[in-house]
Amino acid sequence: MIEAYTHHALTPMKQAFDDSRWLRQTRDKRSIGIRKPSLYPAELRELAATYFSLRTAASQSDCPQGRRVLPTRVIWLRVLLVIGFPFMTGCGTVSYYAQAARGQAELIWKRQRIEAVLADSGQSETLKARLRLVNALRQFADEELDLPPGDSYTHYVALDRPMALWVVNAAPEFSLELKSWWYPFVGRFEGRGFFNKEQAEDLADKLRKQGYDVVVSGAPAYSTLGWFADPVLSTFVNFNDADLAELIFHELTHQRLYISGDTAFNESFATATAQVATLRWLGASGDGGARDEYAASVKRLSRITRKLCATREKLGVLYSQPLENAAMMRKLKASAFRNLRAELEIFQNETGFSGAKKRPRIPMNNATLGSVAVYYKHVPAFRKLFENCNHRFPDYFKAVGRLGELPRGERQRALKELRLAAP
Repeated sequence: MIEAYTHHALTPMKQAFDDSRWLRQTRDKRSIGIRKPSLYPAELRELAATYFSLRTAASQSDCPQGRRVLPTRVIWLRVLLVIGFPFMTGCGTVSYYAQAARGQAELIWKRQRIEAVLADSGQSETLKARLRLVNALRQFADEELDLPPGDSYTHYVALDRPMALWVVNAAPEFSLELKSWWYPFVGRFEGRGFFNKEQAEDLADKLRKQGYDVVVSGAPAYSTLGWFADPVLSTFVNFNDADLAELIFHELTHQRLYISGDTAFNESFATATAQVATLRWLGASGDGGARDEYAASVKRLSRITRKLCATREKLGVLYSQPLENAAMMRKLKASAFRNLRAELEIFQNETGFSGAKKRPRIPMNNATLGSVAVYYKHVPAFRKLFENCNHRFPDYFKAVGRLGELPRGERQRALKELRLAAP
C-alpha cells in the first residue's frame, strides 16, 4: 500500500480553487479466513519477474551510478509473493498488486542520486536549483523539525507522466463513508492508487455502475512509509518553494509516525504538521513576504474546508433519515451540492482566487466530501495540540504518539476535544 499525497493534501479542493518511524500494527477484529490462494499465472509471473529483476540488479556491482538497488529494499515484493497471495482471492487483486510492483520498480530503476544529477553538465540549472532546495529542506527537517529524512529524497526520478499515480475514492450514493480496501501491513485505507490513469478510470467506472459516487485525483507524490527511500519526482520538483516544502514535510511525517487502519488520523496529522513546519521553514528563511502569503493560503484553505465540512454535516443528517423515497433524497442531495458550488463561487469572487478557472471541474459528490474529512477532519485538533506543546516539535510528536496508543474510540474523543478547543 502507498500513501498518496495530493497537492495541499486534497487535489479536488485545490483544483476547485486554486528508523525514527513508528508503525503501529493493528489487527482487524473481524475474522479473516485464510483461503487457498488463487493463482493467476500471467499476473503471478509478472510480479515474480519484477522481483527477480530487482534482486538481480541489487546484486550487480556494475550498476549505473545512482541506480543500484539495496537488497533490503526488495523485501516488499518478496512479502507480496510469499505472504500476500493467501489474501488475494480475485484476479483483480492480483493484477492490482502486479501494477503496484511494476510502478514501484520503475521508480527504483530510473532513479539517480541527486549528487549525480547536480554533477551532470547536461542537466538544466533550473532542475539543479530545485534539487539543492530539496537538500536544504531535508537538512531543515532533520535539524529543526525532528523529522529525520533517512534516505528519502536523496534520488531523483524523471517520469513521463504528469502525476505519480491516480487515486480512486468512492462513497455510496447516500453515505459519506468512503469505501476502503485492505492492504497487507497497512490495514484498511480509503482509496485505491494506480500508476496508470486508465486503470484508475476503469475502476472508477465499475464503482459508478455499482451506484457509488466516485472521484479520481492525481497525486504528484506518495509515501512508501519507509519501505523504500522515496525519491524526488519530476511531477512535483517544480512546485513553488512553499508547496514543495509542504509536500516533503507531509511525506516525512508519514515516516515519523503512522497508525495502521486510521487514514483520517494519519492524513490530518501529516497535513497539520506540514503546514506548521512550512511556516517554520519560511520564517527561518527570512522571507517574511513568502511566509505571509503561505499563511494566507492556509487560511483560505481552512475557510473552504469549513464550507465543505458544513455541507458534509448537513448531508450526514439527511442520509441518517430512513430511505423511504430515494427520488426525494436524491433531489435534496443535488440541492445541497448546488448550494455548495454557489458558496464556493462567491468565495472565489470575494477573494480573487481565480486559479480555479483554469482547472478542470471536479465533481462535488459524497466521495469528494469524504476525502475532505480524511485529510482535514482533525487538522484543527493537531494544530491545537502543537500549540499546547509550545510549538516544540519533539514534544508534539510525543503527544501525538500517546494519542496513537489510545484505543480508536478514546483517540477519536481526544481529537474531538482538541478540535472544539481550537480557534
